[in-house]
Amino acid sequence: MKPIIFLLTLFLLTITVAFGQDSTKTQSPDHREGYKKWTKDRTCFRIGLGLQKSFYSELGISRLKYIYNDLGYAANNYYTAFEWTPTILPDKPRNIFGIKAGYEMNARALAIGLEGKFQTDTKKNDFILTPKIGLGVISVVNLFYSYNISFNKSPFSDIGHHQFSIVCNLNKHILTRNKK
Repeated sequence: MKPIIFLLTLFLLTITVAFGQDSTKTQSPDHREGYKKWTKDRTCFRIGLGLQKSFYSELGISRLKYIYNDLGYAANNYYTAFEWTPTILPDKPRNIFGIKAGYEMNARALAIGLEGKFQTDTKKNDFILTPKIGLGVISVVNLFYSYNISFNKSPFSDIGHHQFSIVCNLNKHILTRNKK
């Protein structure tokens, strides 16, 4: 009789331990968003500042996703933005406005991208293709060197070919470390 009670007790104890585990509340690394799996695309607010013979700013939205693991991270985003190059000098009274769209990706600290933009001061127009390379962190903050390739023989004197910029994609899930 004792072996049956012992085996029954062992069986019930094993079942209690096995089914008593709460797997939904564990904080293992595999349950963090972006850990070893791409996140879904999230819409982010995008801001940027740069220099290309003159100062410019950009404001727009981007769709960002990322992945990370023990060896590093990767991210990619596509975006659209409005660009403004102010001209405050009296001899150059026209501001230059642009609408642009592009794609950027990060692999560890390397960031690369490509954007196309249409610029106008209401009298002259230009379409520009801009390849970019730089440093970044999960595409939240990117520092780029870019080269503007004009398709209309560079009609704006304030827009140079060489461009330096810093761009932020404000993803609240990365910034607040939201695990949902």
